[in-house]
Amino acid sequence: MQFRVLGPPGIYDDVTQRSVQLTSPKQRVLLGALLVRLGTPVPTDELIYELWGSRTPDKAGNALQAHVSRLRQQLIEVEPSRANTPRLVVRGPGYVLQARPDELDSVQFRLQVTRARRLVGSDPQSAALLLRKALGLWRGPALDGGAHGPLCSAAAERLEEERLLALEDLCDASLRLGQHRQVVHQLEELVVAHPFRQRFRDQLVVSLQRCGRQSEARAVREAVRRPSAAEPGSPGRAGNVRILRDPCGVRPATLDQPVVERTAERPGDADLVDGPRTQGHELLRLRGRVEELMSQQHALRLELERLMALVEERVPARRRDSA
Repeated sequence: MQFRVLGPPGIYDDVTQRSVQLTSPKQRVLLGALLVRLGTPVPTDELIYELWGSRTPDKAGNALQAHVSRLRQQLIEVEPSRANTPRLVVRGPGYVLQARPDELDSVQFRLQVTRARRLVGSDPQSAALLLRKALGLWRGPALDGGAHGPLCSAAAERLEEERLLALEDLCDASLRLGQHRQVVHQLEELVVAHPFRQRFRDQLVVSLQRCGRQSEARAVREAVRRPSAAEPGSPGRAGNVRILRDPCGVRPATLDQPVVERTAERPGDADLVDGPRTQGHELLRLRGRVEELMSQQHALRLELERLMALVEERVPARRRDSA
């Protein structure tokens, strides 16, 4: 059995290789909320708010219990052997859905992305394949966009950020492989859809320059140089000069030196623009190190989440055995 949150919450039967049809939209919301806290009891009052928000119906507890009963029955129909040990059970003041972490598509996504990040520098071809496979698990906005309650909304936001980071990594791997013509159109769409993500902008500039579209690359750099006032903390806001490098660490044939932008002609600007080459190289080296550390931190956080999920799954089992 597979549980899905990278799209509408759902269940996939590995044996029959078909999706399980849930009986109502409320069933999907309930399943999503339980999957967000996989292996951990979700209090009844949180589930009620997740399903109905502030418009709680009369006898909401009974209505929730009915939805839980139907979802439990559907799970048993997929796995008849677990009729006496159902996955969805009462635990304390709430309900818990029991599953292995590897049965959740978001865990599979994170594991593949983590493996890919370790290979981007040494084997970008394998990294790109892993990233495409990971992104292929997505069937739409996470948890149906998380448009219901706070549990699903917060989880959907986190998952969407992870998806965008994986897309950035895939574009990096593609540029390392010299596939700038294959990704330039996708990067154009990503910059339009996510105008405040600096990494997509940098990748698009590199792709356009490699394709010989210098005027368009300059236009993108101009947009970076004069960011919208609605874009807080945008890179390049404070300084008069911005040094743009290939975000993958690969210098394209059309770039003989880092691109330097002059934002104003004032005394002192010439010193910034025409300073020693070693200064520019040091800036590039420091920026590359910062990006590397950020990537490692993100990978460690995902690995910690995976290990915590394993611990949460096994501790209750040991308690039952000792009892």
